[in-house]
Amino acid sequence: MGLLNRTKSNSGKKDDGRSEKGDRKKVKYVYLSSKKAVFLVTGVPHENKYSYGVPIIPLHGIYYSSKDKRRYTAKELSDYYVVLNIDKDDTDALKGKKVVVLGYNDNEMLVITDNGGDENGDSEA
Repeated sequence: MGLLNRTKSNSGKKDDGRSEKGDRKKVKYVYLSSKKAVFLVTGVPHENKYSYGVPIIPLHGIYYSSKDKRRYTAKELSDYYVVLNIDKDDTDALKGKKVVVLGYNDNEMLVITDNGGDENGDSEA
């Protein structure tokens, strides 16, 4: 029954790894710095204090933080809650989108949808 005994080192933590205080990931506001990027949109575009932003999970590309004056890869941003700063014109284009791929040609991408069949309702074998 050693699994049920808690040691002093993790007595202040919940099972999900968060502390009793409910510490959250730090927020990082970024801009796109590369011409090619792939990210998942996790929220809706909204107006921030100085610009417009949308919460994302970066998968590929280089992102720039003007606060740190530093460039980050998608992997380096995995420990942060990332908000992508966007132009006001791009807010309508991102509404309702989940996956955004920038800088790649159509023949370089593979998109597989799970719509249960083709337009006629027949599923392919």
